Amino acid sequence: MKETRLKIVPDYWDEKLECISPEEILEIRTLKMQKHLRYAYQNSPFYKKAFDKVGLRPEEIKSLEDYSQLVPFLRHKQLIENQNARPPFGDLLCVDMKDIRRIYSSPGPLMMPFSKSDMDAYINATANGLYICGARRGDIVDIAHAYQWDLGGTMLDDGFRRLGCAVIPGGTGMSRTHIGIMKHLGVTVVFAFPTFAMKLAETAKEMGIDPRKDLKVRLVIIKGEAIYGKNDKESLAEEFGAEVREMYGGAEAGFLAAECAYGGGLHCFTDSITEIIDPLTGRASAEGEGGEIVTTDLSRKAMPIIRYRTEDWTEGLNLEPCRCGRTSPRIKRITGRTGDIVRSKGVYLIPDTVKQIISTHDSLGKFQIVVNYSGLRERLLIKVESSALEKNQGIKQCLIEDLRTATRLRAEIDFVPFGSIAQDAPVVIDERLH
Repeated sequence: MKETRLKIVPDYWDEKLECISPEEILEIRTLKMQKHLRYAYQNSPFYKKAFDKVGLRPEEIKSLEDYSQLVPFLRHKQLIENQNARPPFGDLLCVDMKDIRRIYSSPGPLMMPFSKSDMDAYINATANGLYICGARRGDIVDIAHAYQWDLGGTMLDDGFRRLGCAVIPGGTGMSRTHIGIMKHLGVTVVFAFPTFAMKLAETAKEMGIDPRKDLKVRLVIIKGEAIYGKNDKESLAEEFGAEVREMYGGAEAGFLAAECAYGGGLHCFTDSITEIIDPLTGRASAEGEGGEIVTTDLSRKAMPIIRYRTEDWTEGLNLEPCRCGRTSPRIKRITGRTGDIVRSKGVYLIPDTVKQIISTHDSLGKFQIVVNYSGLRERLLIKVESSALEKNQGIKQCLIEDLRTATRLRAEIDFVPFGSIAQDAPVVIDERLH
């Protein structure tokens, strides 16, 4: 019978760094940040121009407070525009081409060069995150993640192998093949997007294989999609009879955080700076409040990524001490993309929160959020496709109450027939802009 629970004991990839005091890590980060800003300013015409434009010199940044108030943000669009204007790497490359060891591409396209030292730092950070999640030497790992172009697959491959794991480069799709190999080899760890992990469990049952009894999976590590709540992870854990942990990262910035056995969020890696900001004002969110994740990788030399706006929305940072002993803050639940988020009556409304509530009712389908004015009063309307318009008045009141509890907003609910909301219709319509 397989072991379904991971041991919860003090156990670290780099105990000295992971359990360092907040005062020490602040000092280390500040020194690294100052050095990194000087490096980028001296070696990247892109960053020199960005700093000069706002009248800023790196030596003026004395603290992390200065950094968060003065250093300009970086957006995905800026990187693409700069590279398109001066291909292949624009004004961003800080090393000689002979020092580049790997080049990734993300949508745009955006070319991301990595030097040998960049790769080593990224692989170590990835291995650290996987270790935090519970992967160990001797595990047999199925990486059900894309390997082509994207840095995720190969970085995970290198990270798991640095831990001493045996790696199967499974990639995405071909779920029946995955299950067959998982059973044949006795795979103990699976890395996948949440929806594909659930697809694997469903496929196993279609093949007459009980994921809990016939497979040896003890740990599923997920990333890349918003997890609506604790129940979603519990459902996945129940399907496999395994622990489920999360990692967080992006194509431009690599892996940034990972979840330990105690939960409560994802531990931020110590070699990066993670901020949570109000996406409208650009100012730091109040302690514990939600906002957009902004990150700086302090180790990347070939193409520095400084104050990068990920456009990912999190419920905030958990600053409470973690029982695992790690001292880094934990990123709370990531619930969506800032481009889909609307502010109504001073409160941010996240479409994924609405989706979570609506999905609990089988008779409901697509929805659309409309914000406008009714006279001088701001009005929040949510159109919801319904299969039983005349019978859903009780559900309507339930939705209003659940939304108010979850968002502190009072919304009007308008049921419409199935098919009324086009497949390509925007999730949010803000008529206040017109």
